[in-house]
This record gives sequence, C-alpha cells and structure tokens, in this order.
Amino acid sequence: MSARLLPALLLIGCLPAQAGFDTGNRLYEDCRSPNYFNRGYCGGYVTGIIDTIESLQSRGVLPADALCIPEASTKGQLVDVVLKYLEQHPERRHLESGALVPEALNLAFPCKR
Repeated sequence: MSARLLPALLLIGCLPAQAGFDTGNRLYEDCRSPNYFNRGYCGGYVTGIIDTIESLQSRGVLPADALCIPEASTKGQLVDVVLKYLEQHPERRHLESGALVPEALNLAFPCKR
C-alpha cells in the first residue's frame, strides 16, 4: 500500500458516520430538479428502495404485504407517486427518505388482504 494512501484511509476511518443518508427534503429537491443528474439520482434512489424491499420480501425477511406494487407500474410512475406524496406532505419531508418512499408507495398501492 502506498505510503500516501495509508494516512488518507486512516483519516477517512476517523470521520463520523451519519445514520440516514437523505431526507425527504433532499429527495424532493432532486426529483424536481432541472438537472438531469439529480432527477436520475431520484429515480435510482426510489428504484433502489423498491428493489431492496422486494428482495427482502422474496427471501422471507419481510412479509409479502410489506410492499404491493402492481406489476404494470413503471419507474416513472413510481417516482411520480413518491414526488406527489412529498409535495402533499411537506411536514414529513424532514424525515429519512428511506422511510418516506415505502410510506408513499403503500398509500398509493395498498396491499389487498
């Protein structure tokens, strides 16, 4: 390992970790941004949350009714659902976006029990 790389890695290891990567405010801004990269981040973030939940459902870690998205849904539609939720609930946007995304999707697509 390079003599210059080791101190940099040690310094990075000393930086505080932050729980929760994004808030609903950040996701809302990215989803509405005129910047193509930011909108892509929004779409990727929403898709990543959905993929994670569905993967955990298929392995039995989460119940089958944790998230019930119709098969014909598009990524754009799912992002629209999340954005609409964030627009209509500004009082919740300070919360972690990782919790707000499934909350929005569950309201839009309730599981049939």
